[in-house]
Amino acid sequence: MCGRTRCTLGAADVPRACHHTGGPSQMIDVDRYRPSYNVGPGWNMPVVRRDVASDGDGYAVHCMKWGLVPSFTKKNEKPDFFRMFNARSESVAEKASFRRLLPKNRCLVAVEGFYEWKKDGSKKQPYHIHFRDGRPLTFAALYDSWNNSEGETLYTFTILTTSSSSALKWLHDRMPVILGDKEATDAWLNGDPYDSLLKPYQHSDLVTTHMAI
Repeated sequence: MCGRTRCTLGAADVPRACHHTGGPSQMIDVDRYRPSYNVGPGWNMPVVRRDVASDGDGYAVHCMKWGLVPSFTKKNEKPDFFRMFNARSESVAEKASFRRLLPKNRCLVAVEGFYEWKKDGSKKQPYHIHFRDGRPLTFAALYDSWNNSEGETLYTFTILTTSSSSALKWLHDRMPVILGDKEATDAWLNGDPYDSLLKPYQHSDLVTTHMAI
């Protein structure tokens, strides 16, 4: 969890989905992005991050692969995007792969919903979790860059998770960290203290839709 999402947003629509209405200072590698109803680890997705080259509130839309590959990974190692596609928010300050990213490598991921499966007899029933009014969800995430043996730089990210809300515990015990407004997304990108941000989303406008198998 969270291992499958729906993201058919255009790259240019991602900043607004993340509560940023001003234009980004940079659009990086967005031609690699392919919108889809079924996005998983290893997929290229546009994220919003601070633009380290700009002053003040500058931000960039940067297409990265979902599934963190830490910068200390050996250059000749084959990247495994499924190993760290999620990070437990309760332990990000303790684990080396994530702790060093908290000060300056925070980002936002916008999707239209995410999927979970619940076992129903011999089958697994899929559910789509989304906002009732159809607006995008914004997830808290961390990113890193890794240089491989061929001198290429790969940017990757991981989505933070937390314990499930009271309304979703029947479906799964974990859920992504959803930042519900501009105050929360700004605080996350700005590097503010994060304990109050990494909590389950408890509002009733997050709903589940039973999907046909």
